[in-house]
Amino acid sequence: MTTILCFGDSNTWGCPPFTNLALPPGRMPKEQRWTRIMAGEAGRGIDVVEDGLSGRTTVFDDPIEGEYKNGARLIVASIETHAPLDLLVIMLGTNDFKVQFNASAFTSARGVLTLIQHVKGYYALAERSPEILIVAPPAITQKAEPEFWGDAWRRFEGHAGYLSQVAERTGCFFFDCNSVAGVSADGVHLDAPGHLALGRALGREARQILALNNPA
Repeated sequence: MTTILCFGDSNTWGCPPFTNLALPPGRMPKEQRWTRIMAGEAGRGIDVVEDGLSGRTTVFDDPIEGEYKNGARLIVASIETHAPLDLLVIMLGTNDFKVQFNASAFTSARGVLTLIQHVKGYYALAERSPEILIVAPPAITQKAEPEFWGDAWRRFEGHAGYLSQVAERTGCFFFDCNSVAGVSADGVHLDAPGHLALGRALGREARQILALNNPA
């Protein structure tokens, strides 16, 4: 069995666009999430594991929501839990732009670099390691609730470009979600058509990446 682990935040968990911030978020049906759509597109015999946590950052302990939101604290545990892996997909960074962190696009991309270093360090002495696909998350827009996000839409500019550089310098693959899908009315989350478009695109990407190590 070929295994793909998707490590991300609420857009991996399947949080639908917010319509009422006073209510806890729902969750999109499994068949509508990009991870499940990706699995169907990638081909038979592929197990796609979702590890999406709403509010997850790259490397920041959240003083409001909890330190467990820090992706750097859990990524090694996640890859070890779901091993052996053939492909690790990381789509993170959005929550770095909340007002409590006030991160820049460059700083958030450096957070992803730290995650890659953790993963590569874990596999340093292993005979085989999974390929890594860095996915640039959909850009935050001015519609994002300012009490949560402030001017995140402005600070987000250039994020995908910095992540592309991280991928190039660390030998990872890269895909920009914004090339196929953007956020919906709440300025942060993908809607069902966005999940569909991203899932189909990443399914094709995954199939190509996996074929490199398993040529026909």
